[in-house]
Amino acid sequence: MTERKLIALIKNGANIVVIGLILIAFPLSSANAKQSVQPPRKGCVAVDKREYQSAKRKNMLQTRSRTYVRTGWLGRRYYWYCRY
Repeated sequence: MTERKLIALIKNGANIVVIGLILIAFPLSSANAKQSVQPPRKGCVAVDKREYQSAKRKNMLQTRSRTYVRTGWLGRRYYWYCRY
């Protein structure tokens, strides 16, 4: 195999890998973009991560009249404050 053919083969392989990664990543990102975040149940409002963590440190994630809920996947978490 000549040097020119080897270089062309490497370039073609790199192009195929880049195109494959784009084809894999695009549907995943568009699926996440279309997804609207719904509360876990009626009566829940969205809160930020700091409020959730503060309640967790104080052991107040769940009381008689309210609860904090964390939903979503790793890296894409949503935090909710729910009243009973």
